[in-house]
Amino acid sequence: MQKIDLDTISDKNNIIKTIKNIIGSNNNNINSKRVMDNKESDEKNKEDENINNNIEKENYENNNVEINKEESIKVNNQEKVEEEKNNEDPILSYMNSNIFIDDEEILNSSKIILEEINGDLFNGQKIEINAGGMVGGRNKRDGFSIFGQNIYKKTKKIEEEDDAENLKSKNDDQYTLDFELNYSQFLSYPYVFSIYYKKEDKSFYIKAFTGKGSDSKILFIKLDNKNKFILTQKELILTGNVIFQLTANNNFLEIINFSKNTHNNRYVVDGFNKKTITIGRHRDCDFSFPKDKSFSRYQTTIEFNEITKQWCIIDGNKDKGSTNGTWLFGTHSFLIKNEMIVEILNCQVKITEIKT
Repeated sequence: MQKIDLDTISDKNNIIKTIKNIIGSNNNNINSKRVMDNKESDEKNKEDENINNNIEKENYENNNVEINKEESIKVNNQEKVEEEKNNEDPILSYMNSNIFIDDEEILNSSKIILEEINGDLFNGQKIEINAGGMVGGRNKRDGFSIFGQNIYKKTKKIEEEDDAENLKSKNDDQYTLDFELNYSQFLSYPYVFSIYYKKEDKSFYIKAFTGKGSDSKILFIKLDNKNKFILTQKELILTGNVIFQLTANNNFLEIINFSKNTHNNRYVVDGFNKKTITIGRHRDCDFSFPKDKSFSRYQTTIEFNEITKQWCIIDGNKDKGSTNGTWLFGTHSFLIKNEMIVEILNCQVKITEIKT
């Protein structure tokens, strides 16, 4: 507050004037203070607003992190389900499609008999299968006959850890088999192969299970030199002691030789330029293994048909089959034909079809 010096003021008018000046000056000071206070208040409000915005942003980001984390978990779980689904053999999905084969279908369709040529995989039994499934098997009438190994009985540790009821539940549900194979070695996958009936063409098919943990070398289909096998997809064949991969694409055939004794193992052949490819011990074979006694002189012949533009394969040559045979890996479905020979876990089995 400004002081008034009355001694310096001579008259009333000057006094009034001086007082007004002082009041005006004080008002200016007050207004100036108010402006400063308002400015400080605005700055504080702005600072508080920034703090609130930062808090909201942090909360938003945290929420997003949680949302993204949840979404990531959902995606990972979905990917895991898809991976498990992809690892599951398609036959298992087909089995769960509520198929039922009625009596009339069973009576009017053929049946097949499985008989060991060597080994003791079936304990010396002949296995009979009709359109409904294996006779004396699960009796589900779904057209499937499942052969494998009860891995829970083979695992003593699991038997000790699980009570009898749980063990029985596992065996009766997911791991139910029509026939338990007599195989001394432990398999990590319970299913080995299936023979199933398709109502669409009233035929039987055989296929090795290819789910996660299975072995691609458990089932082989033997070729002969009379019936040509048409290559319609990527095939693995065992000829002699060497595995070849054959992929047909119209007139082109890609051949991959998995022999350890070759440097250039991939070949592409144009059927219009070369119609016949031979594999064997003879030196004039396209793939010659002259010192390998697991090969016959002519082990396998691959031919191209110019009319149908198809590649086909036979064992040996047109005159004679090979000694050890040409074998297809049974990783996809094969139509069963009468007197077909397959090898299952090193045991050769003959399949005979009986027409009704």
